[in-house]
Amino acid sequence: MRVRGTDDLLRSKRRLVGCLLLAFAVSGCGGATTIDTPSAAVQRDVAERFAAALFRGDAAGARALLVAPDEAALVFLVHRAAAPWRRQHASIRLPARRTGESWTFSYAGRRTHPDGRFEMERGEIVVDVAPSAAGAGVRFFGFRNVRIRFSTHHDAQLLPSNR
Repeated sequence: MRVRGTDDLLRSKRRLVGCLLLAFAVSGCGGATTIDTPSAAVQRDVAERFAAALFRGDAAGARALLVAPDEAALVFLVHRAAAPWRRQHASIRLPARRTGESWTFSYAGRRTHPDGRFEMERGEIVVDVAPSAAGAGVRFFGFRNVRIRFSTHHDAQLLPSNR
């Protein structure tokens, strides 16, 4: 024979466990769906299109490939990286090298200024690709091993010395 207080306690525990199981089941149904990891070919394609857009000076095209195109800090960085290449584009070396979820491209470009001086820039851009609801997108990017050589029109015309 059970005591009445014990029966009420057992029923309360069962109800609590039932409510918790129901809450877990409901939260799993219709909630966030899992996002499949895109293939390496898709990731490489997204990274290539992003790098090509940046080095064409196409900030809007690069922004469209972001996982979060409304993230203010990342949008600022995209505009800042694309700005120097609006008039004179750089070239990227394909194929990209894969490192984990990132893709690395070598690039080279030249920017000539109206007064005759110019800059030759070489380096690497690392593009971090992540799964998104649209398939794959750029989570972040960065530059490394950047080398800039400044020169003037007059420097290019100097003849070697006989000394």
